[in-house]
Amino acid sequence: MLLQAVLWNICGMHPDFRDHALSNSRLGELVRSVWSLDYGCDTERLEGLIGPDCQVEFVFQLGDPCRLSDGGSTRATPRAMIYGLRHGMLRMLPDGANMMVSFRVAAAVACAILRAPLLDCWDRPVPLTELIGSEADSLLDQLASTPRAAIGTVIETWLVSRLRDWSAEDARQLAIQNALLSRFAGHRLSRLSEEVGISDRTLRRFCERHAGLSPKQLVMSGRMLRGCVLLRDRPGMPIAEVADQLGFNDQPAFANAFRHYVGMTPARLRAEPLVYCALP
Repeated sequence: MLLQAVLWNICGMHPDFRDHALSNSRLGELVRSVWSLDYGCDTERLEGLIGPDCQVEFVFQLGDPCRLSDGGSTRATPRAMIYGLRHGMLRMLPDGANMMVSFRVAAAVACAILRAPLLDCWDRPVPLTELIGSEADSLLDQLASTPRAAIGTVIETWLVSRLRDWSAEDARQLAIQNALLSRFAGHRLSRLSEEVGISDRTLRRFCERHAGLSPKQLVMSGRMLRGCVLLRDRPGMPIAEVADQLGFNDQPAFANAFRHYVGMTPARLRAEPLVYCALP
């Protein structure tokens, strides 16, 4: 079967949500996407590869948890987890009937939701209980006992509660991360420091705390993500032109970096029939 993600418009989850504002931003502007996936116990395969997008996925599994394969190893997953993919490509492997509910946020938003620095949380499934304790189990139980049509409201209510202290500083960290991911290929990082009025050292400290990554790692992650999207969405674009758009000096430099971060050549990714990745 095809991997079918049901995207919901988060602003339409609850009739009163449009009138609810956080301190500096609406919830619908902080959550990148929300999706659900149902499959039965006879499902042998889920089509498609998931590309690295440097976002943090909160995943709740209401049936038999799936396994994740990166092509070299396979690992089990907890029922409630976060997963931030920065390196490699993932394939989901069914292990029985399951319903998955998930939402994706930027690292700065995940940090605010967890109310803790986002450290050592990349490229591996992290049980949500390790990060917020028994609240994760309570939320999972509530989702499991909620009619499907109301699951979005449960997630929304939980997010509003976790983000009740969203501040101007949180919004600033999100803006810095978005700028690094989207605007700074080939530019000096000191330019961003100058724009926001902080030192390079403070910029590094902010990124390490609110993303668990350095500024250079965020920039490279953004370049690789844009590379994945260009290769997937523009099959006729020469790879050398993709490299140029991403700020690489030549095609070999791009191919080497892409193979290191994504785990395959640009040509091989382009040949994949179904790749899931989206720009922030």
